[in-house]
Amino acid sequence: MARYIIRRLIITIPIILMVTVFVFTLLYFTPGDPATIILGDTATTEELASMREYLGVDQPYIVQLGQYLKKLFIDFDLGESWIYRTNVSTELANRMPRTAAICIYSVLIGALIGIPLGVIAAVNQNRLADKIVLAVSSIMTCIPNYCIALVLILVFALNLGWFPAYGIDQGIKSYILPCISIMIGSFSGTARQMRSSMLEVIRSDYVVAARAQGFSRNAVNYLHALPNALIPIITLMGAQFAGGLGGTMILETIFSIPGVGLYISGAITKRDRPAIIGSTVFLAILFCLIMLGVDIVYALVDPRIKAQYASAGRHRRHGHKNGRKGGKGE
Repeated sequence: MARYIIRRLIITIPIILMVTVFVFTLLYFTPGDPATIILGDTATTEELASMREYLGVDQPYIVQLGQYLKKLFIDFDLGESWIYRTNVSTELANRMPRTAAICIYSVLIGALIGIPLGVIAAVNQNRLADKIVLAVSSIMTCIPNYCIALVLILVFALNLGWFPAYGIDQGIKSYILPCISIMIGSFSGTARQMRSSMLEVIRSDYVVAARAQGFSRNAVNYLHALPNALIPIITLMGAQFAGGLGGTMILETIFSIPGVGLYISGAITKRDRPAIIGSTVFLAILFCLIMLGVDIVYALVDPRIKAQYASAGRHRRHGHKNGRKGGKGE
């Protein structure tokens, strides 16, 4: 397991490097002058030239790229925002708890709703309950979360006044509508995945054998099939959480929540290169670490994968022993 984790961490390095180079190149060749955006159209030629020199954008592409890669991978510095005049790492650290809270609550609530619905649909395949779950999940999957957010604001914030329409001034109440907006899409995907996984396990040989031995339908479904059917949901929940960290940009803008998404949205609007690249690299690293954690949890709960790691470890130890014995014999 330790070798696997180290290998995955090493593979993460070229991924982050490629993401950094791609985003930097894309922003470099995007039309527009950062100095003009910062100082405005009324700035003089001397002021613009001085600002370009201060920002370092007056140098060739390869020089700028090399300087940024050195700052990122050698100095471990995401840079300083051109617009906000603050360190990007500090801003992300301050904003990440809000974004993470929205994603965690949304994924957990979506799983608590989606998993039972998926199980109900699977054990009642082709019946009314199954058709209702499939229809509802299909419809909810097709509706963009920002449309759901606008409807929720109109109904529960403006008309009923139960929840705030924007901001985080009212504590946990401020997160309810954004979480519901993401949760609806999350639970529909979880329900469909749970149904497919449950059906696959129900049709497996050991479940058929358990039924043949006289176990009741509910005992087989919920004591034997359900634990194994839940394993793929771990990967899905990890992907939903990791994707939600970067996908809350529109929702945080709609609800005016000062999270990572709103920070990136403002940086893109103002062409704040250090903030855009730093946020992208930060999210890429976080995504890789989350998926690594998901794989580790997957290996711990799935006995088949755990056996593969144990078998690989025994083979390596056996090979080392044989090598030492061969060396002594020579």
